[in-house]
Amino acid sequence: MNQMVGLWAHPRSRSTVLERVFIERGDFEVFHEPFAHGAFSADSSIPSDDWDHAFPTTYTAIKQRLIEAASRSPVFHKDMCYHCLEELKVDVDFLACQDNVFIIREPVSSIVSHHRIYPDMPLQAIGYKAQYEIFCVLKKLTGKVPYVINADDLAADPQHVIRKLCDYLNIEFLPRALSWKRECPPQWKMWRSWHVTAENSERIIAPDKQSLDIALFEQCAKLKSLYDYHRPFYERMNAFCQ
Repeated sequence: MNQMVGLWAHPRSRSTVLERVFIERGDFEVFHEPFAHGAFSADSSIPSDDWDHAFPTTYTAIKQRLIEAASRSPVFHKDMCYHCLEELKVDVDFLACQDNVFIIREPVSSIVSHHRIYPDMPLQAIGYKAQYEIFCVLKKLTGKVPYVINADDLAADPQHVIRKLCDYLNIEFLPRALSWKRECPPQWKMWRSWHVTAENSERIIAPDKQSLDIALFEQCAKLKSLYDYHRPFYERMNAFCQ
């Protein structure tokens, strides 16, 4: 089996633009949120676009698709832990067979960004708690602190953060993978409306929207309650950022 990298994210964490770096590399087969096929369907209330009806819809079948792909080439998959939390918590063999990386973003910005696309988002979909649960499973499984990236560090200095990630994964750092054409990769088509900014980007940048995010956050009691619930899990993981 070739190398498999699992990037475990929460929604609106800049995980998709980090995924784009692996798409640009060309040496990994890249899967975009494969376990979402088990969590949602084309009829779910969450906004979706070009649904792939041919993709497996059970945890076991999705996992097998990833493992089969890794028999052919290195694999990179990005997903949300809350998509498959209960199955993932007990599947230590799957976690142990890959390099697991976590990406987190300051909760105000990610929650506001999430709210702009899907105002009816449920509590668990914010995603930090589920991430932290898998973080703890891996820490116990390996005896080591899992690798954590803060998305704000990534936006501030992409080359430094990605170079360190490549060192951790023992793969070559490829500067050419840090820039790209404005386009929608095939992997994103099912969730295209979520990735407009990433689709129209040419590299990783730090958007200047913090004041707008804070203004909306301060006006919405629901957003504050989501923040209060998930903030402690963000802080626990952020203490171990690389």
